[in-house]
Amino acid sequence: MSRAVRVSGVSLGTALLLALTATTAAAAPHTPRVERISTAADGSQADGASSAAMITPNGRFAAFRSSATNLVPEGVTHPGTYSYVRDLRTGAVTKIENSLSTPELSADGRFATYIDWGSRNINVFLTDLSTGERIRVGAPDGRDSSYAPAISADGRYIAYRWSGHPQYPTRIDLYDRLTGTRETVSAGPQDSTRDMDNPSISGDGRLVAYQDEGTGDVWVADRTAGTQSEADDGTPSTVVQLSADGRTLAMDSADGSYVRDLRSGRVEHFPGAKVRAVSPDGRRVLLQDGQSNLWLRNVHGGREVLVGHGSAVGAAISDRGRSVVYSTADAEVVPGDTNSVSDVFRWRSH
Repeated sequence: MSRAVRVSGVSLGTALLLALTATTAAAAPHTPRVERISTAADGSQADGASSAAMITPNGRFAAFRSSATNLVPEGVTHPGTYSYVRDLRTGAVTKIENSLSTPELSADGRFATYIDWGSRNINVFLTDLSTGERIRVGAPDGRDSSYAPAISADGRYIAYRWSGHPQYPTRIDLYDRLTGTRETVSAGPQDSTRDMDNPSISGDGRLVAYQDEGTGDVWVADRTAGTQSEADDGTPSTVVQLSADGRTLAMDSADGSYVRDLRSGRVEHFPGAKVRAVSPDGRRVLLQDGQSNLWLRNVHGGREVLVGHGSAVGAAISDRGRSVVYSTADAEVVPGDTNSVSDVFRWRSH
């Protein structure tokens, strides 16, 4: 292992002060700015809680979950939590009503993959947001189920967890949107009863990382070379995210988080912190410390910047760390936050 990197903590008061938005006209150049994005297109604040946000690499589209009823003109058909995609350039908000998870978006924001109820069980679906066409991509047998989709940059490949009857271990499968075919990408002994879970895919769809829930091993499947490589160092781990360029893999474990460079083998250890997201180029990670402060850190350079206080999920960082999306119930992040629920925010480096 390389030397441990200490993640400094700050008090909640300090975190809120530093994360306070600088969206005034007097803001200095390159001053980080924060804006609330879980609002209606006209800027009206949500009347329900929002969380679990993701952002496309170019920083234009963000997806999140919300129980609000007023984010789109048509409202909601019945109370519940829905998925939304926001165009951060135009402000337009699109609701994906039949979605039980935050959508994973293709790099251009056109394709969204998520889980929803199929004919009998939970399944993975793909919607073309430009046409509204929706197809089922996972578990073609209606008796089976699928979860945890991860999409390639061009929206062609979707990796997901397949689950059949209880006597079969779960596995990682991959759907090719262009050919309509499916393949199994996880591997293991034929007599294995262990479950494979939590896939993450590179931008070109070549690499798929996943974890063995029985042993805690983390594997990377190279679909082109036909190989399986163990990426953990013997510490039981869970996959957080594989960077879009396929070079950097983040893993959480009981003693903190590990970030491995899959080319050089170099590993950075962040004790006492959890990696929540990895930038598309693999050079930056979003860390959460014990006080739920979120830090954007350069993996190898060591420079870290406080983003805010709250929670974040995978794909929360855009290219070069220019934007980060996260959620928090703190009311002091931006002026006028009076809805008393969790909201989604975008932090921008400049």
